Amino acid sequence: MIKRRYILTITELAKLKNITSETLRYYDRIGLLKPDHISESGHRYYSIRQYERLGTILELKEIGMSLKEIEEYFDNRNLHKSFAMLKEFQEKFEADLQEKIQLNEVLKHKLQFLQSLSELPEMNVVFEKDYPIRHMITFGKESGDREEHAMAFTRLENYINEKIPIIASDRVGVLADERLLLPGDDLIPAVPMLLVAPKNAEEPYLQKIAAGKYVCMYYRNGILEKYDSSFEIIKGYIRDKGYHINGRILQIYKIDVTLTSDPAETVLEIQIPVE
Repeated sequence: MIKRRYILTITELAKLKNITSETLRYYDRIGLLKPDHISESGHRYYSIRQYERLGTILELKEIGMSLKEIEEYFDNRNLHKSFAMLKEFQEKFEADLQEKIQLNEVLKHKLQFLQSLSELPEMNVVFEKDYPIRHMITFGKESGDREEHAMAFTRLENYINEKIPIIASDRVGVLADERLLLPGDDLIPAVPMLLVAPKNAEEPYLQKIAAGKYVCMYYRNGILEKYDSSFEIIKGYIRDKGYHINGRILQIYKIDVTLTSDPAETVLEIQIPVE
């Protein structure tokens, strides 16, 4: 007869380690932690000494080891092997942690951008802004329809070395010529682009956007590569100021489908270089 004070039932051991009895049955089936004794009626009993092995198993799972790797950890174990495996997983954990820290910084920046949206100038009001040289990536090919447009942005997203580059950003846009300002219901062929920091993209697709004066305006419920009736306001402003358009026009989403499903909430900015 087994001395009761030296053994634990499967339920008792599971309760001690805050796991389920089924977890212990599974460990038994795969040979990771077999009961010290099984009665004729099939009841599993564990030695109190097995509590330490179970604790090691659960802690190794906590640091990310698979059950197969845990089996390897216990196989012909010695100090050198244990140290090597733990060091490997510590280095992996640290790499994952650094990646999460970087992602957290990106999310904080995006939240700051979203908070700034409450301070956007009034819609359909023209303003001027002097921009320094900016950078973009673009494949330089006009998109002729919505499918080509979507494919171009998918390729651009995959090209840049960033985490979550699109959601909650003001960098998705197109470069268009003056056809964009002509009334019409059709899409105007334009070149998809993403504004980037130079370090996040390389040649040959990294290009500069010229510095200079831009006449700008925010407007709602617009579509990239398409004329909007509010453009008549900015065209009138340019005429009244005696400006001439001296480069490609930028259309940039400020609030897009990554943030809302309501078309009335979308906001675009048009930036027209002038002299």
